[in-house]
Amino acid sequence: MIKRSTWILLVLLVLAVGAYFFIENKPSKINALTPSPTGGSFLITQAQGVLQTLHIVDNKGNNFQMQRDLSKAWVVTAPTSGPADQGLAGAAETQVGALSIVTTLSTPPALSDIGLAVPADTIDLVFVNGTSHKMEIGDLTPTSSGYYVRFDGAKIYVIEKSGIDSLLNLLTTPPFPPTPTPLPTSDTTSTPASEISSPTPK
Repeated sequence: MIKRSTWILLVLLVLAVGAYFFIENKPSKINALTPSPTGGSFLITQAQGVLQTLHIVDNKGNNFQMQRDLSKAWVVTAPTSGPADQGLAGAAETQVGALSIVTTLSTPPALSDIGLAVPADTIDLVFVNGTSHKMEIGDLTPTSSGYYVRFDGAKIYVIEKSGIDSLLNLLTTPPFPPTPTPLPTSDTTSTPASEISSPTPK
């Protein structure tokens, strides 16, 4: 016959196992309150319309700007003026719409701690419908996953590094058409007819 103490131990064991499974499957309030990265969302959306002007400056005085002309083709207006390579300019426009938000900082650090007191770079966007936006670029995050970006002087985001770098490269590599490669010149020179000796008659 099973002793009473044994039954008590069995009941306690069953209760302990049940409590364990209950705790493991119960949703965590801590996890629910922890903000998660906003991966998959973009800073600039199609709702903004068609891009008209892209202007980038840095704190070293470098300056780049491209805009659409009356025929809607891209032209470069800074650092020097000239027609743009439409494929390269179009790729830059596409990159503007592909700036991925890594996370939104609802309580950001001091601007001086993330490089936004004096931004290293500023990107201004103007759209055909008159909408405009300003992006101020700060430091890289400690994990180098993205840049701190202040958008329109208000919200601060972490924007994916590769997207920002692609746009900043325009400062040093504007999308001008490639320079045609000159055709090679021949080093062979013809001998003047007067210098060609004729056979001596016998």
